Amino acid sequence: MGYVFLLVTGAILGWLAAFILRAESPRNLKINIGAGVIGALFAGLVVSPAVSAGNLASGTYTVDAMCISMAGSLAMLLFANVLRHQEVL
Repeated sequence: MGYVFLLVTGAILGWLAAFILRAESPRNLKINIGAGVIGALFAGLVVSPAVSAGNLASGTYTVDAMCISMAGSLAMLLFANVLRHQEVL
C-alpha cells in the first residue's frame, strides 16, 4: 500500500506542477509526472527511514514520512524544471 501512495502522490504533484508552471504540453506533463513519482519514491523509500520518520513501504504510515515524501517529490520537480528551462535558454 505504501508504494501505491508514493506513486499516486508523486503523479498528482507532478500533474499539479505542470498546471502551475503552465507546462501543459504532453512532453512537459510526462516529465513533471515522472519527476514527481521519482522524487516521492526516493524520499519515501530512502530518506524517510534514514531520518527515522517511518517507512511507507513497510506500512508504517506517519505524517512525517508522508510530508518527507511530498517534499522529495516537490524537490525533484523543482530540479527537473530548472534543468528544462536551462535547456531552452
